[in-house]
Amino acid sequence: MLRLLHLALARGTRVLYENATLTASPGERIGLVGPNGCGKSTLFAAVLGELGTERGDIERPPLDRVAHVAQSFVTENVPVLDFVLSGHAPLVAAKKRLAELENSSDELALAAAHAELAELNEGAIEAQARTILAGLGFRDSDAERLVYDFSGGWRNRVALARALMCPADLLLLDEPTNHLDIDSLIWLENWLRHVEATVLIISHDREFLDRSVETIWSIEDGTIVRYAGNFTKFEAQRIEKLRLQDAAAKAFEREASHLTAFIERFRYKASKARQAQSRIKMLERLQSVEPVRAKHEWRFEFPKPERLPEHLVDAEGLSAGYEDLTVLRNVSFSIRSGDRIGVLGVNGAGKSTLIKTIVGVLPKLAGDLRRGQGLSIGYFAQHQLDALRMDETPLEHMRRLAPDEREQTLRDHLGRYRFSGDFATSPVGPMSGGEKARLALALLAWEKPNLLVLDEPTNHLDMETREALTMALSTFEGAVLLVSHDRHLLRAATDSLWLVHDGAMQPYDGDLDDYAKLVLEHRKTQLAEERRAQKADETRQANVNKKEARRLEAQERARIAALRKPLQKKLAVVEKKMAEKNEALSVLAARLADPAFYEESPEEVARVTREHGELVPQIEALEAEWLELSEEIESIS
Repeated sequence: MLRLLHLALARGTRVLYENATLTASPGERIGLVGPNGCGKSTLFAAVLGELGTERGDIERPPLDRVAHVAQSFVTENVPVLDFVLSGHAPLVAAKKRLAELENSSDELALAAAHAELAELNEGAIEAQARTILAGLGFRDSDAERLVYDFSGGWRNRVALARALMCPADLLLLDEPTNHLDIDSLIWLENWLRHVEATVLIISHDREFLDRSVETIWSIEDGTIVRYAGNFTKFEAQRIEKLRLQDAAAKAFEREASHLTAFIERFRYKASKARQAQSRIKMLERLQSVEPVRAKHEWRFEFPKPERLPEHLVDAEGLSAGYEDLTVLRNVSFSIRSGDRIGVLGVNGAGKSTLIKTIVGVLPKLAGDLRRGQGLSIGYFAQHQLDALRMDETPLEHMRRLAPDEREQTLRDHLGRYRFSGDFATSPVGPMSGGEKARLALALLAWEKPNLLVLDEPTNHLDMETREALTMALSTFEGAVLLVSHDRHLLRAATDSLWLVHDGAMQPYDGDLDDYAKLVLEHRKTQLAEERRAQKADETRQANVNKKEARRLEAQERARIAALRKPLQKKLAVVEKKMAEKNEALSVLAARLADPAFYEESPEEVARVTREHGELVPQIEALEAEWLELSEEIESIS
């Protein structure tokens, strides 16, 4: 389904990788990994024909059999369902052909177009589209809303749904988990297990890769290397490979050093000249092994809070939401020092509403919400990235937080978050989403909060930054309240779970694996209920249609009878005349056939002969009229 043959790709003057030769088998699910900027999205662009190769070839299916989800797409002002169905190329083509032939006189081609559309089963395709939309968190009513009405994150879900609708041989997914909640993420993993196409996924979500792929393509050492297994197995193999490489490099150094010492010692002695020449040839044949470059793992930490009060936040009978909409009712909880809580729930259930109420962005609607004395909240949410001043530098952001602090102290703090040197004095505007997120974390950490409230902090973060955040949260001495679809982060950084569902919040006793089973079972039950409801609607509609059909049939029969009645009366008159004249003709023909008849008077013979001759054309005229009336009656329908 996909073959890379001695492939080399470059970005500008920098060669990203070369001599990459790999094959993706039909139905294989592959994770494409590597540090930011290594060329993962560039490979997708090359596969799609949007970018030329420096060297080598790419063999792939025809473009109409390749489905792709980019990290952004052009918004179309069409209903969501129509946009998703537009991803099914055969259906789009069949409907287009039918529309072109609607006013055509080519009845055979029109019939073929109808047959083609019937064979595709448009109803089943639409049902599949609705199933995909439901799996990605859309309500039934959302199918009729315009794509333009949704926010950026939901538009990305629409684009993902459209790609999943495509009957493809190759499916390319670039960060498909961004903006998904855990429920949709679990559904997507399950969906991908049943996809027949070859799937290539770029993702920084290690648990998603563990559950979704069976092969890893790693961009490393100037090429692309294939590893069997999921991401966890890849990491183990990669570490072992580096260990062996390091051991081989040390062995090379020892052997080369030994040979070089012998050569330098004896090369000018006649008695040892032959041995020295032999060692020189051995040194030339000795294969150089590049030593493993030490990987400087980036780590940061949230500073120890200046105060650690026992009681941080308490709520009893809390209602949260907006002036015209109550989202959550009768919520009660306690957050104590050292608590590490993960918040679960589908998008729209009220997780962010609860978080905003706890931190004070939204006022409570009812009930009690008590914040402990000495509480200091560090709040991270996606909208805070937009609140950064694009024309200012990271250092200027820090100066506004701590105007009296020494510049070197501020630079040292920023350096722990990879804002060193000139980067600390560069404008925020051109920075990537991940860099802006790191800056927001740096600003948050400076305040030394004792309660970290993080709402989807891993969006836009690469694998290394996610791991650094995981370690920082694991060692943080304060309390943590975390909303995230990154299950690896949730497992490592939290020890209890809240579930927001159906307008309420309750502690969840299971773990994330239990929650995954609950989500799949809920989706399965929901789908079964939707199918039963759809079947019931179809049955009701069928009964209504049958009744209406009977009424219309009766109405049509009455219309036809009314049109036929005067013609049938004329036909009866004609038939009566035909019967009378045929009977008279038979009498005359019998007399003419009797030899004795000609013994009568010549006048009588002449009269009978004349009448017989006149009846024949009269009967033929009546028969022609009868046939015309019969055809006219038959034509009425």
